[in-house]
Amino acid sequence: MTETNAEPKPSDSITVIEAFDAMRIFLATVWRRQGKASEDLALIVGGARLADGAPVDPAIWHDWLVAVHACKAAQTTLPSVECC
Repeated sequence: MTETNAEPKPSDSITVIEAFDAMRIFLATVWRRQGKASEDLALIVGGARLADGAPVDPAIWHDWLVAVHACKAAQTTLPSVECC
């Protein structure tokens, strides 16, 4: 597989758990890039670590599922979802 073939496309789909893991990796990357300065981000990254296929912190998983639901619902009514 070439690197070009491995690049995601906007039309690709992934599972909810794959999306959660991608979000966790993204946050960990940002946290490291910022010199591990944010304690809040460290708390989220640590709680979002996967153990036995589920996040260590069940509240983070619940919040993630609520966010996924909101995103899916907004896709049917809004062109984009804004956060924060």
